Formats: sequence, C-alpha cells, structure tokens
Amino acid sequence: MKTDELQNKLKECVFCRDEQIEKLVSLLFNDDCNVPSLILYGVSSTGKSYLLSQALNLSNKDVIWINLKTCFTTPLLLYRILTHAGVDQDLAYKKGTQVSGFIHLLQQNISKNKNHVYLVLDQIDQFSEISPILFSMFADLALNTNLANLSVVLTLSTHPAQYIGTLAVPIIFFPQYMKDEILEICQNTPPILDFIDETGEETFEDEIELSVWMQYCGFLWNVFGSHCLNNYRAFRDVVDLHWPQFVQPIVKGNVHPADYAQLHKLAKHALTSDLTVSRRLHIIEPTKIKYMHDAKSVDLPLLTKYLLISAFLASYNPSRLDAQFFSHSKGSKRRGRKRKNTENQKLEPAKGAKNGTSRTKPTAKLSQLTLGPKAFELERLFAIYYAICPSGRHVLSADVFNQITSLTSLKMLLPAHKGSLRSLDSPRFKVNVSREFVFKVSKSVTFPLESYLADEPV
Repeated sequence: MKTDELQNKLKECVFCRDEQIEKLVSLLFNDDCNVPSLILYGVSSTGKSYLLSQALNLSNKDVIWINLKTCFTTPLLLYRILTHAGVDQDLAYKKGTQVSGFIHLLQQNISKNKNHVYLVLDQIDQFSEISPILFSMFADLALNTNLANLSVVLTLSTHPAQYIGTLAVPIIFFPQYMKDEILEICQNTPPILDFIDETGEETFEDEIELSVWMQYCGFLWNVFGSHCLNNYRAFRDVVDLHWPQFVQPIVKGNVHPADYAQLHKLAKHALTSDLTVSRRLHIIEPTKIKYMHDAKSVDLPLLTKYLLISAFLASYNPSRLDAQFFSHSKGSKRRGRKRKNTENQKLEPAKGAKNGTSRTKPTAKLSQLTLGPKAFELERLFAIYYAICPSGRHVLSADVFNQITSLTSLKMLLPAHKGSLRSLDSPRFKVNVSREFVFKVSKSVTFPLESYLADEPV
C-alpha cells in the first residue's frame, strides 16, 4: 500500500491526529528509508497505541506487539519477544533470557524473514525493571543486531529524556486532546443510532438522530467536562454510561427527537440525582476508608520508603546526635535510649530558700516529637539515608534525586522556606507526614525506627 493511500485511510478512522499520521507513515512505512527505532510519546489517552495498531493493521505488516504492563521481569520480557518472533519456547527459555542470547536468537530468526518486522513495546515506561541501559538496548536493537528488516517502536507516557540520553531517536509527540477535539471524536464515532419506538410505528431520519447525539455530547461536556481533565477515555465512558437513559423517552415514544428542550429537561433531572452525583464524586464505602489510611496501601518504591524514613529522622533528631545514631566506625557504639522516669521524680529545693520553706523549679520539658519537624539540609538527608539503608543496595544516582522530587510533589517533603528548591548551595526541607504513617512505613521494610529516634527533651 502506498503511503498516500495509507494516510487517507488512517485519517478516516483516527480523528484529530493528522500531523501525527503524516509523521508516522513517513518514518515507518516508507520503503526507501525505514527508521530502525521510533518513540511515540504522550500522556495517557492521546491515541498513541490506537493509531499505531490501526496503521499496522492497514499495512498488513508482521508485528510483534508486547504490552509491558503485563511483564514483570526482564527475562520474561525477552522470552515473550522471542516466542512471538517464532523461536521455539524451550530454546527461548534456555538461551534467550539473557541479553546476549536474546540478541543472537532474535537475529537468527528475523534474518530469515523476508518481510519487514515491527517490534512494538507498548507502555515501556510502566515496566517495573525499566532503566536507561535497558531502554537504550531496545532503542538500538536493530543497529546492534544489524537487521535492516527490523523496526522497534516504543510508546511511553512520561518524557523520554530520562531514558534516551544522547541517543538519536526520532520522537512523535501526541498532545492532549482539547474540548473541540474530544467532541469531534465523539460526534464522529456515535453508537448505533436507530430510534425506533416500542410500537415500531415511527422511525426517524438519520440527520435528526445524529443531531440528538451531537447535542447530547455537548450537553454532557458542560456537566462532566471539567471532571474529566481533557481525558477522552474518561469522558467517553461517561457518555456511554448515560446514553441509554438519555434516549429512553424517545424509545418509549414520550418525546420526539426534535424536541430537544424536553430531552434536556429530563436528562438534567436524571444527571443531578443522588446516584449520579455519588458516581461523579467517587464516594468511598466506609469499610474501605480504614484500608486507604493504612500505609501499606500507599504504593511507594523501596528507595522512596527509606528516603521518607531518613527525612523523618532528620526532622525530629538533633543533628548533634547523628554520629551517635548513624556512625558505622568500629570505635563508636550506638548507645541505647535512656528514658527518664518522671513519675517518681523528686522536686529539689531551690537554692537560697528562706525560713525553711522550699521553692521548686519547673522541670517539665517538651520532646522533639511534640515540637514538630525541624528543617534539615539535603546533605544530611543523604548521610542518614546511606547509614540506614541496607549496605550496597543503592548508590547515589539520578533516581535518588527523582524520588526526592516525587516526595516533594506529593507534599510529603516541604521546602523550609520560599525559594529553597531553587537554591543551589544547600536546599532545606521539612517532613510533612505523621508519626503513625512513618512507623507503618518502617514496619513494611522491617526497619526499627524507635531505636533511631532521640527521646530527649529540649
């Protein structure tokens, strides 16, 4: 199929993506110059995978499509690619779960294929073991295997700059749909419009039925559009959910499709009912509230959990006690906490008491946990993190800084003052989570948090 013909067919079934269609066809389906690798980047529900699947189906190409959301380990991913490429399952299991064996078997199998093969790694950023090294390996797979009939397409929702580095890989960006584009897609993909009333005596023209659908989409956007955040998939789910109820008066024969004012009145009453509002607000059952407040239900990576514990210790422990708690030298031993028994503490008489009378000094002092979190420097956070983290598990990398940025975005870490994030010398932070939450997080990683907390009053 020629590229012009393929573009026209794609524009008939994929709407509001003309620029992306032209770029995709010229890069992937041009017989004169097929790119060895291509990246499709855009947030969720922007039509990346749908456009790619339609283009591959219309062009009748050999496709190896792997959804990385269902792959949990790198050996499983390599095994699935080889089995989809036609490699024997036993051979792929024995020799193809390592990178060197995988490249050899893939090169041996695809070189026998006379047709051009497209390897699609969908949602590669959702892969649990993704790293810049693994990403670069797949991006350069066609060049490393010296296969001219192989093209690798990678789709992801996050920015590819953190993976590609200096790789020269063409990128097609899919922007988020706007209001007019979402309504245009909905209006061009209507459900079955056949308004025959229950008596079967009256049918309506297609133009009237299509007009009802278009006005219905515009009406629902005014009600639910702000809640969908320009997400076409979320808005389409709402549209499909309420459509049977909207056309029910027409099917029963109570309202004519041309009488849109009456339809609007009935639909407005239905959409403002208690059940609809409850679905819009996502009201949670009381039995699930306890589970949601449990720290185990918070999906944080292991590295982030240790960073959060380190931030809590840096906020509530005095800096002068860091050597006592976190020093790993042979000569220093961490002393156990000594709790003061304040219940039976005797009050000492003050000096200079006259006539045998005694005055008492107030001895009550507040603990660190009562006074709230204190600001700490980023270098101190790293020092505590490497002291409490299991030895050799993590090294200082860009991932550590990314996780700190994520904790700041989640408001678990707060800048100590305005502009501290922009300061290059020594940014200061404060932890913004409760003690109970951090204790549950520490239990999930079996870390004895109580042994590292200073309990001395200030």
